[in-house]
Amino acid sequence: MSTPPHDSAGQDRARQAGGEQQPRHEQTTPFMPAPGAGAPQGPPPGYGPPPPPPGYGYPPPPGYGPPLLPPGYGYPTAYPVQPAPSNGLGIAGFVTGLCGLVLFWVPFVGMVLAGVGVVLSAIGMSQGRRTGAPTGLAVAGLVLGILGVLAFLSLMPAFASDF
Repeated sequence: MSTPPHDSAGQDRARQAGGEQQPRHEQTTPFMPAPGAGAPQGPPPGYGPPPPPPGYGYPPPPGYGPPLLPPGYGYPTAYPVQPAPSNGLGIAGFVTGLCGLVLFWVPFVGMVLAGVGVVLSAIGMSQGRRTGAPTGLAVAGLVLGILGVLAFLSLMPAFASDF
């Protein structure tokens, strides 16, 4: 025997007409909870709360433990280190001597730069010896300045013939 399809509108009309009241049953699908069943409250028994969402990157490394040696043993403490003395005039002599050698072909500009390089390098060498500063760039500036002066003097006859 088949039952007629469920008609909630027909039941409502029957109630209004004063007919016999039939219990009203809601239809549920396998995917919908029954009315009044609501969502589950909290995690199922035996489970804890969900873990927090993961952060970015790797977790920070664990901290270091206490020192293994008692105080007073081990590596010595660091002493304040004095910065090495620098030789500013030696560096300036090197730069101007190099520019004088590169620009020796420019009339008088190369000669002036090479001459200034020789003078600054000589002063830088004497100061470096007194203070203990390195004198390598001062020596290189002196050599480059002398080469720039000699190169300019070798081209001096070519410059003199133009005037």
